[in-house]
Amino acid sequence: MITRATVVTAPIVPANVRPASGELSRVLGGMLAVGICVVLAFAVMAFGSVEYWATCILQVASATLLLIWAAGQWANGKFSIAWTPLFVPALLLGVLIGFQLLGHTAYWYATWVRSIQWACYAMLFFVATQSFRGEGRAKLFGLFLVCFGALVALIAIAQGGTESDKVFWLFPTDTHSVLYGPYPNHAHYAGLMEMLLPMALVLGLGSLFRAHAKVLLLFAALIMAGSIFLAASFGGILSFVGELVVLAIVLLRQRKRHRALLSILVLVLLLSILVMMLQPAALQERLEHAQSKAEQADVTSRLAIVHDSLPMILQHPLLGYGLGTYVEVFPSFRTFYTNLVVNAAHNDYVQAMVEIGLIGFALIVALIFLLFREALRKARNWEHDYQGNMALAALVGCSGILIHSFCDFNLQVPANAALFAVLAGAAVTKRLDRDNVKRQGARSLLPFDYVREPR
Repeated sequence: MITRATVVTAPIVPANVRPASGELSRVLGGMLAVGICVVLAFAVMAFGSVEYWATCILQVASATLLLIWAAGQWANGKFSIAWTPLFVPALLLGVLIGFQLLGHTAYWYATWVRSIQWACYAMLFFVATQSFRGEGRAKLFGLFLVCFGALVALIAIAQGGTESDKVFWLFPTDTHSVLYGPYPNHAHYAGLMEMLLPMALVLGLGSLFRAHAKVLLLFAALIMAGSIFLAASFGGILSFVGELVVLAIVLLRQRKRHRALLSILVLVLLLSILVMMLQPAALQERLEHAQSKAEQADVTSRLAIVHDSLPMILQHPLLGYGLGTYVEVFPSFRTFYTNLVVNAAHNDYVQAMVEIGLIGFALIVALIFLLFREALRKARNWEHDYQGNMALAALVGCSGILIHSFCDFNLQVPANAALFAVLAGAAVTKRLDRDNVKRQGARSLLPFDYVREPR
């Protein structure tokens, strides 16, 4: 019987063939970890990978990462998989989508295209569970997310300050949404920051870095959180508050919680001061017109879309209409007039029930439940352990995007979905003990006076 801590191994080379060098295996493992970071950075900076060319590159890069992992296994001389219980509902979900492709879908081509995209996320999730094991790689991955998130936030703030209507001041967009940062939609940018800023926040609240490094980490979190308010996304702001609530609940379960809670309160106070100093015009304008006909129409239309989606669920309750078919099926159920294409339900959970039925939705609920259970187990000693720290930060980041999914479709943006998959994989990957960490060969790239040795 396979348990959550099991590593499945099997020889993959004949007995009379000498395995490749262990050094090559470590190099490929390092390439895999760096490759994941590069792929995530590309996906975000390529306008969220919503364009066809960017989506294609993301899919090819994900398959390449899987091949690098397989090459590392061959070089190591054995086939080794770090098991996690999340593999079970994920595999069952793949079986369900495969069954839809056999003819149980309203539009086969749409289901085929979306299934390839989901396979991309599955590959990223899998390689993340195999790659970010051990304190060295966990630390470097966390610091990459902190630096990258702060850089993107600074670019977004600078772009917003110039009131440019082009992405990166260069690329025009034909979207009717409010662009912010590298994304044509400000709400999707907020979803990105919801996943990135907890890494800086949790690292800054822990005991793994010295005081001056913790100040830098919390400052990075402050910049990223401030950019959510500057993006003027109500869903993003509410999701950020939800993240703080989730983090506070986790901290209240621990003995030494007062210092961390006090740090969160100080961060919220500084964020409030920062927002008042910056005086985000877009947010002020949205707040002033919150009762306007335009804002009310936006809320009403989203509620109408969800309302009209419910009969779709009742008509095909078990298996749904097919993955990716919402756009094609919804017009026949729409009860309101619009000259625009309704490209999503603006509620990822409702759309999931429409496309993959209640069976598929139950598997997604199981994935979320197991994600929280496994990550919380791994995060018990998060203050003094890089692996536990990353698990908690990744869990908080995933919580934010899951909350946001009640009022938007962030998980249908390829870059955000890819980051969510990697964070989920990093949160639940099997822990390596310190002896294995030394053999892994991962070393810190930070000056020693910035880092404290884990207890």
